[in-house]
Amino acid sequence: MQPMRRRIATVALAALLLTGMLVTGTTRVASAFDDEYVFAATRAVSDMDANPALKVTLFPLTVVVDAAFLPFAVVAGFVA
Repeated sequence: MQPMRRRIATVALAALLLTGMLVTGTTRVASAFDDEYVFAATRAVSDMDANPALKVTLFPLTVVVDAAFLPFAVVAGFVA
């Protein structure tokens, strides 16, 4: 019985501490990630002023290119 009470008290204390940190609001940067580099080619094709048939043919290529460069774009999003 005693170990069970100790575990419940530990979990309750951890929950209270966590909610206390969330409520008091530790200073965090609102937007530390810049998503302009993630899927930039696909976004550029989407915003392009061109014939929709051309856009449809370019989308698969841009998705493959963006997926290949996704790790670099994520790093650039945090750095920039």
